[in-house]
Amino acid sequence: MKTSTIILLSILGLLLIIGLTFGLGYTGALYTRTVVKTQQNSERKVFEETQSYVQGKRQELIKLHHEWMNANADEKLAIESTIRISFANFDENKINEPELYSFLKKIKYK
Repeated sequence: MKTSTIILLSILGLLLIIGLTFGLGYTGALYTRTVVKTQQNSERKVFEETQSYVQGKRQELIKLHHEWMNANADEKLAIESTIRISFANFDENKINEPELYSFLKKIKYK
């Protein structure tokens, strides 16, 4: 084989390797943007359905409700804002206690 043919094949091989690297990198990025994102969203939904998550939110609400009951007017506004932010995506139907349920609904939809 001629030296020029070997050099040309080496350059083409190098370009092929570089092209494959970029192609596989792009495929990996696309996979991350689609499949991994969907998988993480699914895992988040499952987590939000767990007993421990709901119980933690319930305990947080009990604490905030107690603070709200003992607060002055300005403090109540701050606590209400905290509740709206913290429980924005929480399904209030998971709260079994009628008093807490009505308190949460009153604050969230005020």
